Amino acid sequence: MLVPKLIKMTVIASRQRRGDVSKTAENTGFSPSYVSRVFRGLRNNETILSEGYRIASRRMKNIDPNA
Repeated sequence: MLVPKLIKMTVIASRQRRGDVSKTAENTGFSPSYVSRVFRGLRNNETILSEGYRIASRRMKNIDPNA
């Protein structure tokens, strides 16, 4: 199933945990700074987005304590 780029970025942002950038960088072979730029939408790389989505999609959403 193909998941659109915007959906992947939203899932990653809402479920991201400490260490996800490093883990994604290690799994894909890209630098952590480049992975971070892709997650923030400043660069485009489908391989990194797919790996970040795979890591984050199994988690529950982060809960905002101020909401």
